[in-house]
Amino acid sequence: MKMLITTIALTFSVAALACPNGTESKTVNGLKLCALKGNYVSTDLRLTAKYEYLIEDGVFIGGDNEQKSTLRIEPGTVIRGNPASFIAVMRGSQIFAEGTKQKPITFTSLKKSERKRGEWGGLVLNGNAPINACRAGAAVCEAVSEGIKVREVKFGGNQPEDNSGVLKYIRVEFAGYPMAPDNELNGISFNGVGSGTVVENIQVHMNSDDGIEFFGGTVNAKYVVLTENEDDSLDWDMGWNGKIQFLLADQGNDVVDSGIEADNLKSPMNASPRSNPTISNMTLIGSAQSGYGILLRRGTGAQIYNTIVSGFKKACFDIDDNETFANANSAVGIVVSHSILSCTKPFDSKPEDLFSIQDWFVKQKQNSLDNPKLKGWMPVAGSPALGNGVTPDDFFFEPVDFIGAFGSENWAKGWTVNARQ
Repeated sequence: MKMLITTIALTFSVAALACPNGTESKTVNGLKLCALKGNYVSTDLRLTAKYEYLIEDGVFIGGDNEQKSTLRIEPGTVIRGNPASFIAVMRGSQIFAEGTKQKPITFTSLKKSERKRGEWGGLVLNGNAPINACRAGAAVCEAVSEGIKVREVKFGGNQPEDNSGVLKYIRVEFAGYPMAPDNELNGISFNGVGSGTVVENIQVHMNSDDGIEFFGGTVNAKYVVLTENEDDSLDWDMGWNGKIQFLLADQGNDVVDSGIEADNLKSPMNASPRSNPTISNMTLIGSAQSGYGILLRRGTGAQIYNTIVSGFKKACFDIDDNETFANANSAVGIVVSHSILSCTKPFDSKPEDLFSIQDWFVKQKQNSLDNPKLKGWMPVAGSPALGNGVTPDDFFFEPVDFIGAFGSENWAKGWTVNARQ
């Protein structure tokens, strides 16, 4: 009987050390990791927090609307990436990365110290929601994901409510590895992702390209933190029509680009569906090295409320291209209200501008050029941001009485990383 008990205990001990199905045990740089590699099709891959994981190269979840698969990740899980590694969730498949405030899920570099931007690829979600980047008359408008060279990854379709899963309480750090010269991945790319997808409490930190970029689609997000990303914090194009509430973009103090760079399409700029997201409660913090706070161009629309833009070098706000100016003059093409700009140069005016951007901004509801009085990310007593918010007429948006990403509560504390906290 004693020998039987010992045998059972030994068997249990060996099993406890085994990596989850679909992963392989490896030791890299002294770290014991469970490695993911290649294609996961017609499978349910579950990553538990008991182990740390390694993304070895391109990891594809599912086929293209075929062999649908699911990636599930437990709260507190740490996933590390090799250079040139990434996770791509294919059309029709899903990711359920559901962390908690106490146990966020972290996608990060293989290094544990002296980390920098661009040490692994990033996270790419591909969906079947509408985009506008395709040839005229195409039965289904679809495009091919940028930054992925090992295979063709398509996105886009005719399902606005498409569901790519859940991202909650996740951090993507030190990503944006250059897959080719001047071709890095964003921290998170939302490619034609639909409104059935849930995105809440996400951070992209120290990415070498954009923090997040929406390539068309209808996906919405709440509680977004974008810190020290080298290119733009938030980028959109190809007809994105989602919503965001509560977004903090802190550009950091080195050479970075804009807080928001927003396009409809490079050509034709009036392509349909036209990019026209609704965003409320943003705080965009620039530096003496950064570009524009908000740059709207290439025919985009935008509905922007309760926004603080502060400290950007080129200007707080700029509109480029005739199609964008024409859109701004339409009834609902571009709206900016209950917002505060605080830059040495509030607007960038050029000879080709069709009207005064400053006059246009000031005429809209409750806009001002003022000091928002922030300490770090938070408004202090006496800030014009407190008590002056408005709630967009849409059930997605929570009622607020403040301008910017934060009122009296720092909802980012405890699960994000950044020096300003």
